[in-house]
Amino acid sequence: MRPSGNSSCAVTLAGNAARGSRSRAAGFTLVEVMVAMVVASIGLLGTVAVQQTMFNATANASDAAVATRLAMRAMEEYDAKIITAGPPLVDQMAAAVTTGWSTSYLSSLGAVSATQTPDCRFKREVQVVNLGPSQPYNISVQVTYAMDTGAPKIVRLDSQRYKTW
Repeated sequence: MRPSGNSSCAVTLAGNAARGSRSRAAGFTLVEVMVAMVVASIGLLGTVAVQQTMFNATANASDAAVATRLAMRAMEEYDAKIITAGPPLVDQMAAAVTTGWSTSYLSSLGAVSATQTPDCRFKREVQVVNLGPSQPYNISVQVTYAMDTGAPKIVRLDSQRYKTW
């Protein structure tokens, strides 16, 4: 026996309604897509901010290493000067004594300039003080870097050279 036309029609309409609701549930609405894009954008901005912070920290650490190397180089030059009681008396440090801080600008490779340039961006200041006939020489070297960022940083080394007489 064959079902009546009305029951067959009801089953077909119910099937179409079920298929229609399934097809609408399979996709995303425009609001969902926009919310997902906002969340992804915030995540990407956070990643970019972390990368920028790491880049700045790396550049600062590199500049600090260069400034320390330049200060050590200057200190080694003063350590190489001969001071002996003699005979004859040799005191190469006496010629290096300054009345105040002597200033020069250096590149990262140590090239010296009288003025600050984009290449010579490390400011080196040296002061050598003779404390007296039986007293040592005080040597101070300070290198200032990151002067273009508005917050300059300083590496400073101090040493004493004793006389042998």
